[in-house]
Amino acid sequence: MDKVLENIRVLVTRPKQQADNLCELIENLGGMAIRFPVIEINKSENQQAAKKILDDIEQYDIGIFISRNAVEWTLKLLEDKTSALESLSLISIGPATTVALKRAISGTVITNSGTNSESLLENEALSADAVSGKKIIIFRGQGGREHLATTLRQRGAKVDFAEVYRRDCPQYDSDYINKIWTLNFPDVVVVTSNNGLENLFSLVNNEQRNLLLSKQLVVMGRRMLDFSVGFGFAKTPIFTEENDDEGILDLIVKWVGTLT
Repeated sequence: MDKVLENIRVLVTRPKQQADNLCELIENLGGMAIRFPVIEINKSENQQAAKKILDDIEQYDIGIFISRNAVEWTLKLLEDKTSALESLSLISIGPATTVALKRAISGTVITNSGTNSESLLENEALSADAVSGKKIIIFRGQGGREHLATTLRQRGAKVDFAEVYRRDCPQYDSDYINKIWTLNFPDVVVVTSNNGLENLFSLVNNEQRNLLLSKQLVVMGRRMLDFSVGFGFAKTPIFTEENDDEGILDLIVKWVGTLT
């Protein structure tokens, strides 16, 4: 796959702190990675509530981490008390979240190979027999989806949230955005969340939006694919079920292969 992305410009919209690896992978194959974070990760507005829950973490049986951000911000709140997590059965969504969690704690982390709550709920560790009567804490960002918690409650669990971070839309100078669509002019646009896709469209003007809609969109998971269809992209968006940068890169390489 040496330089198979030569002359291909990829708009990478991952948050600033999480874009380096994907950009490096793209550049290693000869592509041009254009950094344009469409989500800014900040501390939640419910920090005190989250801290209160973490101070009494031993009351829970199971802890579920929704994302790598959930891991990172939970660890910041715990400071030097990360070992408290080891009293829980720990479950995480996807490999990136699992890697981040395993760096901080010892012990087993149960995970899934998919990218969403639906696939996680298929795990035997979250079956009705496994969770009935158990207390579960879900570590997430503000305003996350309710599907996971709703299903677990239906299976007999008591579920609380620790909302440890929030997602904001960054602010950019118009000249910076204009430069992307006049000088760099991406061929492929990578967006990894529904919220990110909404932010991307809010950041561009009408002319830039028309250009955006003419590009190949790459998204994460079938649920996001379904969400993206309504935006009106001229080319059918493509998706990967692999919840990591390597999965995104492989999909871009395969797409480039269809152009020849």
